[in-house]
Amino acid sequence: MSDPNFSRKKFIQKAVAVGILTSSASVLRSCSNAPAGVKERGLQFSNFSEVNTELEKILNSKTIVPYGEWSPSQILLHCAQSIYYSIKGYPENKSEVFQNTLGKIAFWNFSRKGKMSHDLNAPIPGADILQSGVSLSDSILELKKAISAFSNYTGEFAPHFAYGKLTKQEYELAHAMHIANHLDYINLG
Repeated sequence: MSDPNFSRKKFIQKAVAVGILTSSASVLRSCSNAPAGVKERGLQFSNFSEVNTELEKILNSKTIVPYGEWSPSQILLHCAQSIYYSIKGYPENKSEVFQNTLGKIAFWNFSRKGKMSHDLNAPIPGADILQSGVSLSDSILELKKAISAFSNYTGEFAPHFAYGKLTKQEYELAHAMHIANHLDYINLG
């Protein structure tokens, strides 16, 4: 004779697992916010060396066609802001339950594909407002400073506000994919 509590427990575990997977699939699909009418360039970065190569292209570009609500400088400052927060801590975090379920699934999925997709107009929760009027060269310099601070940092990294605890290597991948996702829609001339 089977134990009815065991069957109920297994059913609940499976229902929760199916719910998490179904929710994560819809979250991952809704993360994309490609700008209307802007062509993707197909950028994929897995490390900061690749990011630095693209930053040089941007710096040497004659024209930059932006997208969305932020200027190219604000986009670069947003990316720098995220890197600094990984060192000092994010101002607001999703719950640990979110980080250890949907957040981990999202990061795993992005890592597997080598490409991130997220709302390109969404600020980091609780982050300072991005400065306007900063020159492109100054914002590139700020992003390079953030990358250098990250690379030289030897302490424990703060949990990512959505993905939770990441190793230094995972964080570099997350930041590189984040930057690629944003720069993918900036057209250079």
